[in-house]
Amino acid sequence: MEVEEEILENGGSVNVFEGESKFRNVVCGPVRWLKMLALELHWTFLFGVVSIYGINQGFGNSLGKVATEYYMKDVQKVQPSQYQSLFTVTKIPWIIKPLWGILTDVVPIYGSHRGPYFIIAGVLGVVSFLFLSVQSNLNLYLALFWMTISSTGTAIADVTIDACIAYNSNEHPSLAPDMQTFSNSSSSIGALIGSFMSGILLHLVGSKGVFGLLAFPFAFVIVVGILFKKPKKVNQITFTDAMNAMKSTMERSEVWRPSVFLCISFALCLDIHEGLCSVFGHSRRSFLLVTFGLRFWLGM
Repeated sequence: MEVEEEILENGGSVNVFEGESKFRNVVCGPVRWLKMLALELHWTFLFGVVSIYGINQGFGNSLGKVATEYYMKDVQKVQPSQYQSLFTVTKIPWIIKPLWGILTDVVPIYGSHRGPYFIIAGVLGVVSFLFLSVQSNLNLYLALFWMTISSTGTAIADVTIDACIAYNSNEHPSLAPDMQTFSNSSSSIGALIGSFMSGILLHLVGSKGVFGLLAFPFAFVIVVGILFKKPKKVNQITFTDAMNAMKSTMERSEVWRPSVFLCISFALCLDIHEGLCSVFGHSRRSFLLVTFGLRFWLGM
């Protein structure tokens, strides 16, 4: 007999079956959960979350980070300290991420606030990575420009899918935790696969070849924009309304206090990743020396 267990105060539920073994419930539970999400939220939404969080950000960022580091070290001959400064430039599109959010809410394209922005983000990523992969003897700052363009595409896609999740959370409050779980799971699985495949692909096709492969995750973003199911009702807001809403949100102590803490934590956190990348590409003796130093410093 099917028993519906209430797991959320506002009505969320998950289906289990009495008489089935715990192992079967564990195996079949996620499948039933995904079917429930697909029925309630439409399969195109789930495809968008997997494509953007899992493939584009999780897999693509893990793969792209390694490829970019070795591209800068081996092709552009950039030192770790210089690369860290240059890499900061590619993060500017993420710093102004609220601007992309306001644009998607305020400026519709052909009457849609979401689908066209997915397509724009995907095109930016595809063009930039194809250019990086096929262009030889590329100037350092031109390469940095195309990397920033690809980062812009990722940021626009991220803020647009965030808006879709916020919309569905308002329409289906009981499924808000499920959507968050599904998003984080997609990102984590994609990042794990990308981290596993990055070294193998880098060895097989090199950093520029990996750049060519990174055009495919952005192609999925374009497909998301094409398949996107337009909401039945959209509340049109003005730029002033969006700014006032953002201002009122940031004035809340439960928002600005964690934001300040996270900002300071990331700013003061010791990051030696770029230095390790340079060491990994040189002698084994240097690698062992740095590894021993890190183990001693961490008390391991």
